This record gives sequence, structure tokens and C-alpha cells, in this order.
Amino acid sequence: MATRLEREEPDMAPARKGFRFRAVLAGFLLCFPVVYSVSTQGTSGIFSLMVAPVSALLMLIIANVFLRKISPKVSFSQTDLIVVFIIVSIAASVGGEYSGMAHGGSASYPFHAKWNGTVKDKIVPNVPDWLALKDIKLVEDATGGGKSIGYTFGRISTYLPVWVGFGGLVAAVCFAMLCINSLMRGAWCERERLTFPLIQLPVAMCEDGGRGGMWKSRHMWIAFAVMFGIDMMNGLNYLYPNLPAIPVKDLFYIDRAFKEPPLSNIGDFRVSIYPFMAAVGLFVPSDLLFSIIVFFLLRKATHVALASQGIPQSTFSGTYIAPGPPYFDEQTWGAVLAMFLGAFWVSKDYLREVRRDIGRDLKAWFLRKGSSSDVPQDGGIRHSWAFVGLIVSSLVVIWYGWVGGLPPHYMVLYFGFFLIFSVVLTRIRAQLGPPTHEFAFFGPNSIMHRFLGTRWMTDAQVAFESHTFIFINRLSRNHPMPYQLEAMKMGGQERVKQKPIFIAAISATILAFFLAQFFNQARVYRTGGIPWTDAIGYFDNAVRERKGPDIIGIVMTIFGFGLVLILDLVRFKFPGFPLHPAGYVLSMNYGVDYYWFGLLLALLVKNFVQRYYGLAGYDKLRMVALGILIGEYAAETVWMGMALLTNQSTYTISFNDRSLGMQ
Repeated sequence: MATRLEREEPDMAPARKGFRFRAVLAGFLLCFPVVYSVSTQGTSGIFSLMVAPVSALLMLIIANVFLRKISPKVSFSQTDLIVVFIIVSIAASVGGEYSGMAHGGSASYPFHAKWNGTVKDKIVPNVPDWLALKDIKLVEDATGGGKSIGYTFGRISTYLPVWVGFGGLVAAVCFAMLCINSLMRGAWCERERLTFPLIQLPVAMCEDGGRGGMWKSRHMWIAFAVMFGIDMMNGLNYLYPNLPAIPVKDLFYIDRAFKEPPLSNIGDFRVSIYPFMAAVGLFVPSDLLFSIIVFFLLRKATHVALASQGIPQSTFSGTYIAPGPPYFDEQTWGAVLAMFLGAFWVSKDYLREVRRDIGRDLKAWFLRKGSSSDVPQDGGIRHSWAFVGLIVSSLVVIWYGWVGGLPPHYMVLYFGFFLIFSVVLTRIRAQLGPPTHEFAFFGPNSIMHRFLGTRWMTDAQVAFESHTFIFINRLSRNHPMPYQLEAMKMGGQERVKQKPIFIAAISATILAFFLAQFFNQARVYRTGGIPWTDAIGYFDNAVRERKGPDIIGIVMTIFGFGLVLILDLVRFKFPGFPLHPAGYVLSMNYGVDYYWFGLLLALLVKNFVQRYYGLAGYDKLRMVALGILIGEYAAETVWMGMALLTNQSTYTISFNDRSLGMQ
């Protein structure tokens, strides 16, 4: 008998379809340039809608114009283009910061050990040989630079064991997140009807095989021409400073006007536009835009208030940099836990049905009667298999920690907190589509060390934890789980079977990780630059002063938890209340500082158009936003491509400039 979960779709709905071979082939072939871009030019991929996947899609749509002229049969359909974007976007998310963090320490410790006694005596002896190279003789040829990519091919055998060791952990983490998405996609993609703002651009680009309504919009083309022209002009100014430029990034810094405390303690307070960020903001609900801005300004006011009372603090909000006042990291963790509780409550009926499905299958398996639940109508894997996959992949992660001397019960909590954060971040992005989700130095390390302290941990345990799990503690700008869910949503809209999406996602994850490790090492051989790893800083910070549980940190976590519960209650009682808990979560950590002013402009323009021009006006504004995005991403494709081809620094639309000299 079909369950409620499987009766969501009408009986007369069109049959689900699989992938065409050409789409799969194109997607995985494009993983090579996409991963090369995100691993070599990371500054182009530090926001929610990364440049490289959009660039690949844009190039394919242009190629599709010529393919249609040759023969319509060989061209890519709308579904084909969506499938390609699904594959390359997941590959980009894994090939970016996750792979970069893993590569940083795996081959650099022998160099750091030369001048850093902590690395030599404390970290290197406590990291397994299959997770880091330790012998300087194996890696000393990386200095000096000037070596070709062919040389890197010849050295793969040296690095492969470490890549496999780290790759197993990254794959297990990503597989666990994929299984959660598979379990929850019925709620998040169908029942709760989350809006997924960030898929609007790729979906509009792919419509009718690249011939959809967006490409026929005059407003889109005007916005595209203006924005592309400005970015090309600014790019030429970057190379030839005597040429004119039109500033659209950082305009001025308010904090530089304050020379004396307490105002001088306000921290990074810039006025910037970043048009592509503002354009994304036009798709974001107004209450989230307003909330991000308000809570960001409150964060700045908190710095000033603490400084006025003589309280020592850091104006950077990450735990590694600032483990004390103003405790923004701890507040964020409290907010995350409260939002997870809220998400659980909203989905409780759905989860009850999932539990029944899993229970029936487990009972049937135990009695050797096969599966008793029906195959999901969307062509996905059974909930029981997703649940088993989640358990097995979690056990693999726990095993990695156990190998390094971390107690299993500690690892259960550790990975559990990471998955809680991942679920909250994924749901925020699916519901609200924030332009970035940068959580600097935020992860399970921070909450575990606050609640349990580090006094009980040995140097060996801290060294292993800092090195092995750095990739889930450093940044979440490219967090893979939201990209996985967006892939399922886009596939669902195209009525593509979910099981092939599941398989493509994990395949792209594995391919992207190994490609990124190779390309990162090739860059080291080309430039001679030895990579840095924040694992060293994490270790120093944890062992410098052994502490027990941080009582103030725990209290501030409870404060963040309570504040979100209050905001949820107020929003439930007063539906028009403008402050959204997600704005609090996103604004407490560094990241919004770059583009808060651009979001303010987006909020003002959006509300003005909706008030005076209605839905018709907003439809035109939406085309303008898409034109700005395509214009900026097309220009970034040009300048990023030039940097990749010439190995020299060029202009970028991003927050961080490209490094000077060799790329």
C-alpha cells in the first residue's frame, strides 16, 4: 500500500525519466575545467552561486546554438543542461574549500617543521602516515616552482595514499549529507515547498535548451550589457591603471574614519555594492534582507559597546581568532540548535512516516522477506537504504576519529553537531537563498571545546582532530549539502528520477576530490608556494591554555538558543514581524561585512518596485537581476580564464582579489 509520502504526486503525472548519456558525459568532462578553476582560482567561488559551474553552463548554452544549426538531435535539451549543471555544481562544491583544506596539511608539514617546533614535535608524530606526508625527501621537489603539469603526473604515486586516506573521509561525510537529503527531500522539496531562490539563474538559463524567455527579455540584455561593460572596463583598468574605471565593489570604509576608541573598535565596516550580490538579494525574501542588515549593525554596535566598557575583544567573530567576547560564535551555535529544533518540529509528521517506512523495511529484512515499502514515485532510493547509508557513513567518520585516539562517544557528538549545522544551513539556503554563508572558523571543534573543554585531551588527540577534521571546521562557503539538495530540487522539477541524481552526486564528489588534490599539487609545483594549513593554528589555540568547560561560552550559547526561540514565537504570533532568525545566524559570523550595503540597496529597490509597480514590475526587475548576474559571471569567466591561461593576476568581481604574481 502506498504511504502518504508516495501519494504526494498525482496519479496522472508524467513518468519519471533518466539521464541521457550525452548529458552525463558532458557533465563529467566539464568537471575537469570546473574543478581546476575552483581549486586554482578560489576567489571566484567563495559565494553561494559559484562562478565556475555557471561559466560551464554558459559555454554549453553557447555551443548549443551551433549544435542546433548542425542538427537538433545532437543539441542539449533543457533536461540535459540541468543534469550537466547538477554534476558540475556538486563537483565545484567539493573541489573548492573542502579539498583545499584537506590538501593544505597533507603535503606541507615537512616544510613547516623546519621552523616550527610545534609542527615537528607535536603534530607530525600524531598524524597517521596515510593522512599526511612527513618525509621532507618526498616533497622537497615542490620548492622552486617552474614544473609542468606532466611532472605532477609523474609524482602521483607519492601523494596518492594520502589522497585516498583523506578522500575516504570526505566521501563519507558527503555521503552522510546526501543520505539526509534523500530522506528529507520529500519534505523540503515538496511538502514545505521551499522556494530555492539560488536555482533561479541556472533554471532560467537552461529553459528550452537555452532559448527560454529570459534570453528574449530586453531588460535582461540591457542589464547584461551595462554590467559586462563595467566589469570589462574595470578589468582593463586593473591591467592598465591609466584607463578609467567605475567602482562597484568597495566604495569606502567607515571604520577608517574612527581613530579613537570605542568607535575604532567597530571592526571591518565597509560600504560596498558587489552588484552580483545585490542581484541575488533581489531573489531573497525581504524579511531576511532586513534581518541580515539589522543584526549585522547590531553586531557592530556590540563591538562599540564592549569597547566603551573596556572589555577586551576581537573584532573578528570566529572562535579560533576570538574565543572570548563578544561570543558571536557561541551565540551562532545556540541559534543553529534552536533552528534545528524548529525544523524538526515542522517536519515531525513527515519524519513519522519516514520512520514507519524504515521500520517496515528493517523488519522485512530481518525476516528475510525483502523490502515491504513501495519504491518512491520520484525514482529515488528507499528511505531504508538512505537510513542505512547514513548510519554506515557516520560509522566510517567515527572510525576515523577512533583511529586518532578520539573516544567513540566524543565522535558521535562531534559528527552529530556537524550534521545538525549542515541541516540548518541547507534548509536556510533552500528557503531563503542567502548570497553567502561564510562561517569562519565555525564547526564542531568550537562547540565541543566550549562545552567539554580541552583539559582532558592529549596533545596527540588535539593534533589529530585539528589536522583530520579541518575541512569541516574552517569555512562553509562551499558546503556541499545545499548543492546536493538543490540538485534534487532541479531534477524533481525536470521529472528526472532521483536515484540517478544520487549516484551522480556521489560520483561527482569522488571525482572532484581527487581532481582537486591533483590540481592543488600541480599549482604547488608550478609556483613553488608551500600551502598553509589552519590546523597548526587550531592546535596552538587548543593547547596554549588548557581549559575546562567555558561557562560564559555555554551561557552565550543558551542565549542564542533562547533568542531564536523568542523570534520564532513572535513570528508565529505576528506573521508580519520582520526579523527572521536566519538573519541572526548569518550575520553573527564574518561574511556579511562585505556586502551588507548591497543588500540594503536590493531591499530598497525591491520594495519600491513591488509597492509602485506590482508583480509586472517585479518580473522586469527579476530580468534585470538575472542580466546583472549573467553579465558579472560572464566577465568573471573572461578574467578568470585569462588568469588560468597566463598564470597572472587579473581583475575579479569577488570580495578577495587574486594573489599577485603567479596564479
